[in-house]
Amino acid sequence: MTLDTPVLAALRAREDDIRRISDFLLAHPELSHEETETSRFLVGVLEDAGFRVDTGVAGLSTAFRAELATGRPGGTVGFAAVYDAAPAHRTDDGSTVATHSCGHSAQAAGVVGAALALADVREQLTGTVVVVGCPADEIHAPRTQLLGSGKALTAAGGVWTGVDAALYAHPEFLDAVWTRTLWMRRETAIVEGTRTLLDDADCAPLSAARRLLQALDALPRANVMLETLVIDGDVEEGSGLSLRAQVLLFSSTRDGLDDLHSPLRAALPEARWERGNEIDAIVPDPHVSDVVRDAFAAAGRPILDDTPPLPFATDFGAVTRVVPAALVGVGRPEGWAFHREGGQEQFAGPEGVQIARDIARVLALAGARLTA
Repeated sequence: MTLDTPVLAALRAREDDIRRISDFLLAHPELSHEETETSRFLVGVLEDAGFRVDTGVAGLSTAFRAELATGRPGGTVGFAAVYDAAPAHRTDDGSTVATHSCGHSAQAAGVVGAALALADVREQLTGTVVVVGCPADEIHAPRTQLLGSGKALTAAGGVWTGVDAALYAHPEFLDAVWTRTLWMRRETAIVEGTRTLLDDADCAPLSAARRLLQALDALPRANVMLETLVIDGDVEEGSGLSLRAQVLLFSSTRDGLDDLHSPLRAALPEARWERGNEIDAIVPDPHVSDVVRDAFAAAGRPILDDTPPLPFATDFGAVTRVVPAALVGVGRPEGWAFHREGGQEQFAGPEGVQIARDIARVLALAGARLTA
């Protein structure tokens, strides 16, 4: 016997709370590792619902672990909540602004909404419900690059220990339980040299830039992305000038990252290369994935078993390597303007509220099954 009927009733009773959570995040866009107001707000909502919350977990000031134990034997399900804003780059003036154009307002509202609904039926529930607040989801954000990403850091810090099934759901273009994602690594090339005003003299950073762009043109754009290219220095003849280029590599295999990097190193033999953290491809758990598929069906959203691979990387891969897990997409056929102008307006509109409710529904139904 499932708890679908009481869980769905609890979700309907929490619809205003889901909207309230989404509205708060939209009104307080905070970049990676700076989500102070947002994390404090989410912690308060969960504590009011009876969760015991530990803050500052894994040494991250804006991370938290919330737990609701029923006291009855059962599984422990963990939901990953993300709540940082995207550092969106405007196409009209080149400025970078913090916006919730990646849908984390809806993601966090859906996750916490699911947790609230499960708390409301705790007398009928078994096991334990956990919410892990993960800062720094956006890989391009400056402090994510500097300090690392939240899901990977909480996995390394043991925050997911004791969780029997971890779920990470995100707004997507289609309903999915992803079984494959990409590996990713950031490589940074640094070339130091001097500026010259002479036409017949070589300038090492400018020469390196030309060769780098030529090498990139020969590689698939879906696998090798020029993230940033900065040439900076003094203006006098013989003064210092440097190139700093950040490249993101994406591959279906870990060894493929080295294969993609090799022609870039060959093009810039004089460069000093700095390697960033790798993002692991996911390792999905078949049982957890099947349970989530069943929850989709119970929500009236049956999905295909042969979901195409996710053509990107997620640091949830690190979580999937320490506990059984499933990466979940909750879709809208019309899609989303992720990281683009109009994206935050979508998530602030009725479609954003609806996708938060849809995420809550799938996660709550899955959570009730995984704690049984």
